[in-house]
Amino acid sequence: MQKRARCKQRSRTGSLAAGKRRSRVSAVGSLANRPALMAIPMLQKEQAGSRISFGCSDLAALALSLVELDIASEADWIAAERGPSAFVDRVLRHFLRSWGQETVAEHFELCLTLSESIADTNYSAPGADSGGQLFFILNTGSSFPLALAAPIQAFEAFQPGMGVAFYDTLRRALYRWMRVYDDRDARYRIDQMVEWAEGEDDPDSYEIPKLDQDLPECLRARTQPESELTLDAYPIPTEGWLKKLYDKTIELRGVSESTERARVDEEWLEYQRSYHSLDFPLPSILLYFRPGDAVMACFDDECEQWGQETPEPNLIIPLRPHDPASVRQALAIVETLMRLLVLTVEVSKLIEDQEKTACSSASMSEANLS
Repeated sequence: MQKRARCKQRSRTGSLAAGKRRSRVSAVGSLANRPALMAIPMLQKEQAGSRISFGCSDLAALALSLVELDIASEADWIAAERGPSAFVDRVLRHFLRSWGQETVAEHFELCLTLSESIADTNYSAPGADSGGQLFFILNTGSSFPLALAAPIQAFEAFQPGMGVAFYDTLRRALYRWMRVYDDRDARYRIDQMVEWAEGEDDPDSYEIPKLDQDLPECLRARTQPESELTLDAYPIPTEGWLKKLYDKTIELRGVSESTERARVDEEWLEYQRSYHSLDFPLPSILLYFRPGDAVMACFDDECEQWGQETPEPNLIIPLRPHDPASVRQALAIVETLMRLLVLTVEVSKLIEDQEKTACSSASMSEANLS
């Protein structure tokens, strides 16, 4: 199993802070325990979470909507001892298990929370009314790493241009749903490092990663920021693992585009960012090329800065608990998210298995020659 990229939220003083910028992707942190909050870390296998009654009727309304949508039954109500909080917790956990929670929890460090707010609000008035709107919030604990040099080169060897199309197709599909850290983020960070170094007395003393030399050749040579062609514009590979990776990437893109990402009012979101002093979202996925490359170096450097303030969620899914149609739509979005995460794990496993096979073959060849 691939090791998570350990970029936790952390506090760090005395460092040179990066200039404020809004991430290129729409939007992570723990939520406070207060009377109008229900925290359910539903993507973590062993953590039970906390159940706290809402100070208004929203939780009971959500329970009723789940029954009306045939997502819950009388048996669930009895098993929850007729408590709305325990009932909603039970039903949502069952829903997530049915869409691959165990696989996601094994590979990602994510937390899905049902709340009245998108940020820590422990100073809010107890029992405050939510205005009839709740939110599923996706928080990131650490970033899931995907090393892509080998498959990019394999696709490029099969058909020129295909490696670039694979990279951009995969990146765009993930990018629609969560914060992704990639070579563009690394390039932006390097530009910042160069700017900071130029303002110092001895700029040559700074070690600044060199990105271009770590990029696969096909990415260095391209003239456009992104491929104009998607992966399915190219012939289907005949080699076993590459064909499986092709099919899985196309499937992942299809799932990503099958549902509209949740829409949040931008004016309201900007107010929340300002009011709660939200920082940029932590990346849920790290796309790099090889261990120790410039993308990884820039990512590690930025980890020293992240977490000085509460990060913005990666994904915000609003729902109105009194409206079954709104609840259905929110759960459809959660379902799409879960399918996307499971497919990401499957893509990673295909790449890892091929690398293990290649290493084993190389070792056997060396042994035969000796």
